[in-house]
Amino acid sequence: MYEVGKDGPLKGVELEFIGDRLRKSVKRRDTFRGTFATLVGLAAATGVGQGVSAKQAVASLGMLPEDLPEKKYKAATSEVGAASTWVSHGMEVAKFYGDLLGVDVTSFDGEFSVEKQLQDMQTISSQDFNFVAVHPSASDALVDAATQVIDSGKSLIIMDTRLIQDPEEFAQFPYLTFLEPDNIYMGETVAKQLFDAIGGEGEVIHTQGQLAHTGAQGRAIGFNNMLKQYPGITVVDETPGDWKIDVVASLWQDLLQRYPDVKGGFFHSDDMALAAASVVEAAGKQDTVKLVGVDGGKNACEAIRDGKLLASVINPSGRIHGGAIWAGYLAASGTDMAKDGIPKFIRTDGGPITQDNANGYIWLYDNMQY
Repeated sequence: MYEVGKDGPLKGVELEFIGDRLRKSVKRRDTFRGTFATLVGLAAATGVGQGVSAKQAVASLGMLPEDLPEKKYKAATSEVGAASTWVSHGMEVAKFYGDLLGVDVTSFDGEFSVEKQLQDMQTISSQDFNFVAVHPSASDALVDAATQVIDSGKSLIIMDTRLIQDPEEFAQFPYLTFLEPDNIYMGETVAKQLFDAIGGEGEVIHTQGQLAHTGAQGRAIGFNNMLKQYPGITVVDETPGDWKIDVVASLWQDLLQRYPDVKGGFFHSDDMALAAASVVEAAGKQDTVKLVGVDGGKNACEAIRDGKLLASVINPSGRIHGGAIWAGYLAASGTDMAKDGIPKFIRTDGGPITQDNANGYIWLYDNMQY
């Protein structure tokens, strides 16, 4: 279980040293795959996990621990994988909102494993929580465990990804609310940015997330919708990266050798895009290969501002996690102001990120606003 209040494991790592280590190590694929220290270095070089903690956010308000309300409620979040910047930021926002509302939030790290997340959900169902927020790693995989959570008297909130693949069947499931971005829109938005930047022609790599994840499915639909409008674009590879930076870095080392003329890469997450960007830079191709991602976290905003990524689009982890804690609190406390109760579906959209607006989004990110 991930301890949500602490700084990340990469705090204090010297980025220049890590960058040098990365450039040397990507030349040796076997070492790259097998060395934990190199993986940590890759995470630091790509900014994975960096951001303001819940404790720091509370302190920025001029509040002391004794100023916070008593913890009257208990909540659990079940996460896909805390190594993801999107997830780790969401966990900190959940803790931040919990501190302000008097909710003791415990986050469970699914470690990008359906089996681990299933075990976590079963554990959660047997413990004393008032409400539970889950970000499913794969649709249809957690239905029985989610049913156990609901049957144990806990409100269930779904984040980002449908618990059940079939939309109609999912709509009938007795969860409290579902907070979701428009993944098709996000895919279309950044795909257009990429295709226009490379002149509407050339070879492009489409690196997907976990294929059973409805968010990844929507982003792929958006990508392919836009692809139809650019007949000069050829997609040469669509291998999933499964949200994992080590998998993507190893994959892209091979792909750059197989497709030396590739002009762009579209990624279902910014962490994956930044992992590939490190490999592209190590190969000396940073001026010829354009990369775009999805999520719009602080690491991506900084990379876009500094010219290391072309663009991204906001998938508001903070708004989704914060909204989940807010909805759960209102349900548990009976203080919801909505006449008809909490809506069963809440859209959580965000716009594209470019060099012109990146600094503003960094500020919002650090202040737990998205």
